[in-house]
Amino acid sequence: MVTVAWRSSPAGQQGIDMAAAGVEQILIVSPRYADDVASAVAVSGFTPIIERRGQSAISRFTDSQLKVVVVDARGALEPGLTTAAALGPEVEARRGGLLVLLSRSDAGAAAAAQDAGATSVLVSPFGGEAFGNAVRLTVRNTRRLADVESQRTDFDEDRDRLTGLASGDQLQDHVAGALADAAKPSVFVLAIGIGRIAAINAAYGRGVADQALSAVAARLSALVQADPASALWLARLAAAEFAIGLSGELRMTTIMQLADTVIACFADPFVIGDHVLHLSARIGIASNVLQNNVLDAEVLVRQASAALSEARTGDAGSIVMFRPDPMGDPLTRRANLVADLHKAIDDGDIMLIYQPQLTLGNGRLTGVEALARWDHRLQGVLPAETLLQTAEAADLAIKLGRHIRAQAMAEAARWNGSLADIKLSVNVTAADLADPGFTEALAAAIANSGLSCDRLMLEVTEGALIGDIDAAARVLEGLRALGVRIALDDFGTGYSSLFWLARLPVDAIKIDRSFMLGLMGTAREKMVIRAVINLAKDLGLNVICEGVEDDEQLAAARAVGCDVIQGYQIAAPMRSTRLQQFCSDWASV
Repeated sequence: MVTVAWRSSPAGQQGIDMAAAGVEQILIVSPRYADDVASAVAVSGFTPIIERRGQSAISRFTDSQLKVVVVDARGALEPGLTTAAALGPEVEARRGGLLVLLSRSDAGAAAAAQDAGATSVLVSPFGGEAFGNAVRLTVRNTRRLADVESQRTDFDEDRDRLTGLASGDQLQDHVAGALADAAKPSVFVLAIGIGRIAAINAAYGRGVADQALSAVAARLSALVQADPASALWLARLAAAEFAIGLSGELRMTTIMQLADTVIACFADPFVIGDHVLHLSARIGIASNVLQNNVLDAEVLVRQASAALSEARTGDAGSIVMFRPDPMGDPLTRRANLVADLHKAIDDGDIMLIYQPQLTLGNGRLTGVEALARWDHRLQGVLPAETLLQTAEAADLAIKLGRHIRAQAMAEAARWNGSLADIKLSVNVTAADLADPGFTEALAAAIANSGLSCDRLMLEVTEGALIGDIDAAARVLEGLRALGVRIALDDFGTGYSSLFWLARLPVDAIKIDRSFMLGLMGTAREKMVIRAVINLAKDLGLNVICEGVEDDEQLAAARAVGCDVIQGYQIAAPMRSTRLQQFCSDWASV
């Protein structure tokens, strides 16, 4: 892990020419301590711009010329790191600085913060002087990074002076030749982004960062030479971005194996002098065969870099395939997705992630919600909305739902240890409720999985109930007769929510995330929400609040009587393999 230590600057060395550094304003992202951080930034000689929510901060930064950001993740680690990861690539592109503030209890997340794009990390408790030094050093390093970048990107015509690799222009020449060669029908470009270089430069200086980049180039060169591909080129595109181009009779499995090999070659640390540096990589991939046979080399390289920008918002090791222009040929794209979804369901390519749920009464993790994601063979992980819309367009909603529930129940039945008693929540759609064979099919799936019925909760959205309420009630009664529990999901999004409570056989309501925002609103809004929750309690229903993202929302959920909470304040959705470790760690605290 790269450690960034902040020290008080000697007298006379704290001043900085803000105009020369190109920094006068600093964006602050802080849900809890924005005013305090803003005051400290102002004392340091800069103008603070405050945003309390991550998404609004991202929009503000994108639409501005700002270069330096302070993300305050104290008390809101997961949302803070998510915001940092979203801002990191653009901060890096502007040669800016990203300072992340962490609570002492989250000090171990410093490496994760740097991996998300932080150029510096400060762990509380800290005084005003330490914070001021951190801000000024972040700004000073902003200028240093810009100066270093202008020197680094001074390439020779064909070779990168630092690493000796081909330049971006030379890579484009190779790609153009391959695109024009009918004997090489498939051309791929893999853009490889190296994480933590900016932090290393800030902590140890340009010399160490340059040596690290040269070591990366050497390791990638050894990998490329060992690859049996007939036409393969390695280049350096920018300060911390490399690229591999290859062509021939290539299958997607070959490309993904190469990408996995590149990611794996960063598992071992890089030893630079006395420094042991743990670097990471993310990859963006583009190909002519995925882009209507594009014949422009510059476009292909640019598409790979765009995919890399998206990969940088994910975890270390993320691999993203460039997605087609959403404005291009929607009918053809939809037809291709429909065909691909049929195959994905049959081949088991729909992956599941699970978001933990915390019971407030005892502080235990007692449940998880299963969420489906489509890891498309060419386009990478698609948004959940794309999966659902494609399933509906292809008349696959029922088949997809059955597949997801069967897979989730089978996985949950195999869980042991800290997961042995965890409840599983799965979603039920309008198409499921309208399916005459739904209850029978679910009973068979439960039996086949081996999961105990009392561990299963079905989440039914209000939208799925619109229509024949009596018919829906009969279906839900049949489901409860199996021994499963029913939750009314997205409660509060429709005008008739209270009506459903009186008519439907449900065990719980799941408060929509918009209600959580309401808890942060006016006294009148809070009174309405409290009244709804009290009514649910009077009816003997459990209340689950989702979208709990920080300490303030957690306190509000507890204050109004929520029984269970779900959201990034507890954890982001994760794969089953990581869930086991997460729950074990939680139970041991």
